[in-house]
This record gives sequence, structure tokens and C-alpha cells, in this order.
Amino acid sequence: MELRPYQRECLQSLAARYKAGARRLLVSLPTGTGKTVIFAQFPRFFAMKKRLLVLAHRQELLEQAAHKFRATSPSVSVGIEQADREAGGAQIVIASVPTLRGSRLAALDPEQFYLVVVDEAHHAVAPSYRAIFEHLGLLGADTRKLLVGFTATPRRGDRRALGEVFQEIAYSKGVEEMIRDGYLCRIAGWRVQSEVDLDGVRVRAGDFVEAALAAAVDNAPRNELVIAAYDRFARGRRCIAFCVNVEHARHVAKGFRDAGFRSEAVWGAMPAAERAHVLEELHAGKLDVVTNCNVLTEGFDEPAVDCVLMARPTRSLGLYVQMVGRGTRLQEGKSDLLVIDIADNSSKHTLAGLNALFDLPDALDLAGADALGTAERVRQMGEHQPWVDMDLVRKPQDLELAAERIEFFRLEPPKQLVEHTALAWLSCGAGGFRLCLPGDGEYRVRPTLLGDWEIALLAEGRETIFGRAKNALEAVAAVDERVELRHPDAMRVLSRSASWRGLPPTQKQLALLRARRIPMPPGLSRGQASWLLSYVVR
Repeated sequence: MELRPYQRECLQSLAARYKAGARRLLVSLPTGTGKTVIFAQFPRFFAMKKRLLVLAHRQELLEQAAHKFRATSPSVSVGIEQADREAGGAQIVIASVPTLRGSRLAALDPEQFYLVVVDEAHHAVAPSYRAIFEHLGLLGADTRKLLVGFTATPRRGDRRALGEVFQEIAYSKGVEEMIRDGYLCRIAGWRVQSEVDLDGVRVRAGDFVEAALAAAVDNAPRNELVIAAYDRFARGRRCIAFCVNVEHARHVAKGFRDAGFRSEAVWGAMPAAERAHVLEELHAGKLDVVTNCNVLTEGFDEPAVDCVLMARPTRSLGLYVQMVGRGTRLQEGKSDLLVIDIADNSSKHTLAGLNALFDLPDALDLAGADALGTAERVRQMGEHQPWVDMDLVRKPQDLELAAERIEFFRLEPPKQLVEHTALAWLSCGAGGFRLCLPGDGEYRVRPTLLGDWEIALLAEGRETIFGRAKNALEAVAAVDERVELRHPDAMRVLSRSASWRGLPPTQKQLALLRARRIPMPPGLSRGQASWLLSYVVR
């Protein structure tokens, strides 16, 4: 099996981090980029002398992993440990986490397993997983064993950080990068507004309570809106529709059939043979829409799917990413994936959607436009024209008009920091912040996939990571203290209360602003000019 370049890089990074002393490593790659292919290489890549354990929580994941291992290493024995199936003495044990408890877990000899893989590792902080890790001796400070987790959704809806289990991220690539490099298909989006109000729906563990959510959204007007959205924007596409519960999935599927579309529902308790038949019908093009609840979010692989319809609102960006990922695989003749968000009303809850996935302004409706292309333009404007008010942008066509008609002027520092630092911090991409030093160099703080914050210094074109913090405020405070100790002469320049900031702009500043066609509103101060230029000069 020929590996893609990033899959080889991932294996090499895992080996290098293990040699450097790391023992609990996380890999974050989007759905459809071959995470199973990577860990199926472990028996050969790591020249295993002991047994390998793979942990998963769904039957589809167990079967996928077994298939990949048998294809990659046909001479190595593979066994599945699940319910009445036992792996015996197989060299590769692929185990169901719900099965590994009590006597079944005790039967695994810790001395035989030196390499453990967790598929869908965002579940790894759960007690059932931690009990397995502790039994196998993976959490000890002096262990030589290696634990590797693979996930497409490292940020959990309940805000628990994967740093509780994993020490560092050995390798990571995001959806945007994989689309840009041609490993995932492009994504376009439509947003369809509903009249449902979700403010009264209860929340548990970071997301809506299923029964309460179904009561709010499973009604005839909204279900008809779902079907009309597919008819208007996606007719002819092969579609997966995500619903709240079994009854909702059945109702939506019936609505599609009544409207003349070929549609069936699948759910977890459905007999496996019936579910397989429905999915085969979808694969063969004999169905237009398959509705589901909690069954096609993980372990489902159908590259022909080119529409994902979000009939299930969620607060969890991780769950949303999993749902979108069902349609991002490449296939010959497939131009893109169309995602249709059914946008319910809420002033209380922040709902996941395609805008959040691509870090687009909440008010912007893609209206069928390419998400990555729009996100790249928005990011470019955010980096080089941060005075543009993105809240005024309603559709992609408004971006160019917003760039030409500057109507909004924002001042440093970001509102999240204004009460917590006296220095002139600026916003930067991916939710981070930066502090520009006089002359050359800048400090950067940014969130990591493990739930903490990384602190770095960029100087002379090189970035050095020198610390971590629990949150943004601790990271900023650490940099402020470091600047005061190591760059005392810079404090006069960096302080937001410095008297020079209130003076008129210098002639050099004015010349640079004019050269870059940056607007200069009346009353522009030297500090404000410095803030503007910090985005375009460095």
C-alpha cells in the first residue's frame, strides 16, 4: 500500500517524538485522510516484537481496522475482541472498549503490549479508556510503552482537554490544508433559516439533550423545510441527512419519499443486515437520501456522498466536523461536497456550522460559494485590513465592497485582553494573539489541540516555542513578565499608556499608510497608525 507524503511524515514524526522521550502522542487528521492506513503500518514501521492493541468503540471501526491490518501485514495474525469474539493469542488485537472490562481486561497481560492505538481518540478521557491505560501501564512517568491516539476532532464538546491523557501532538493537519493539497474535496455551503427557537432546549455534557432537542425540531414545518432545501439546492446529489433520534430520522425519510425522492433511514439498533442493505443501495445510486441518527458519524465510508444535510443542530463543533467528514472523500467525477445547514434560532446557544469550521463571520451566508476560497479571502483581509468590520459582510460578494468602503475602526488590544494586560497586544489567526517588539521580532500565543496555550518567539525568521499555559490570560501574563525582564527598553514603546501614542502620526508613518492605501480617518494618532502598520509591514 503506497503511502501519501503526509502519512509517511506522520510515521516519522511519531518515531522521532518517541526517541525524544514522549510516550503518549496524539495525531489529528481530518476524516477521509487515512488515519487507519497510518496505524496499520505500525507492525512493520516499528519492527514490533510485542503485541499491538487497537482500541475502538464501534463495530464499524473494529472491522475497518482489521481489514487494513490484514491487507498491510498479511503474515501477522489479527483478532477482534468484542462480545462473544475473542482475539486469543493474535499479534494484533483490535478491541471494543465496552468489552474490555472486568475479567476481559484482566486477561490482557500488560507485559505483552508495548504499543497501543486509540481510534477516535477524542473519547480517550472517558473512565472506560483510562482504566485500560492504567491496567496496561501506559500512564506511568517512566514507562517505555507508546500510546498513540488518532482523531479528526481533538476538541471535545464538554471542553475536557485531551491533554489529560496525551502529552503532545505528534502530527496535525486541518481540513483546509487537506483540501488545499488535494486530498479532500472542496466544500460549498448553504444556510437555510428555520423558525425553531432552541433557547429552551436543555444541555448536558456540552450538547443538547436528545429528547428535548427532538421535541423542538421534529415537526412538520421544519421537516418540510429540510426536504425543500435539498430539492432546491442539492437535487441529484447523493445525500446523508443527520437527524436527532430514530423517530426524527424516520419522519424525515418519509417526508422525502412523499416528495418523490428515494429515501430510507438507518439507526444504531437497526439489524446490521438491514442497515448494510440500505447503505449498499446508497452506494449503488438507488437512493437519493439516507437519514440517520448517531450511526454514520464514525466509521462510515462512502466517497460518492456529495451532500451532507444538517437537520440535527449541535453545539459541538467536534460532532459537526464528524458529520461533514462523511462527504469529504474524493471520488472521480465528484466536483465538491455541498453542506446544507438548517439554521435554527438561538440567542443563548452557540451552534456549530460551516462558518465555525472555516472560521468565517457568523453573519456571512456562503449562499452556495466555496468555503475554503471564501475563508482564505476573509483571513487575508483579517491579517492585512483588520479595520474592516466583518459583521457587515452578509455574503461573499460583500467582501470586495467591504475592502473598498472602510466603515469601522477597531483599536488594540483585543477585547478579551483589555482588562488583563497593559501592553499593545494584537489579534492574529486561529484565535491567537501577538505582541510586536520594537525593531524585529514578536511574541505569539495560540491555542493548541490539547486544550492549552503555546507561547512562542518569532525572531529573524525563526520561531521558537518556549512555554505553555492553561489559558490565554496565563499565556499573555507570562509574555508580559518576560518582556519586562528581558526587554525592559521595549516597555516604553509597548505600553498602551505611553505618551507617544497620543501624538500625531510621524511623516514616515503617513508615507507608509499612503503607500499601502490604508485609510487615515481624521484624528488618527501615532499609536493608531502604529497599530495599522503592524499588520501590513511585518
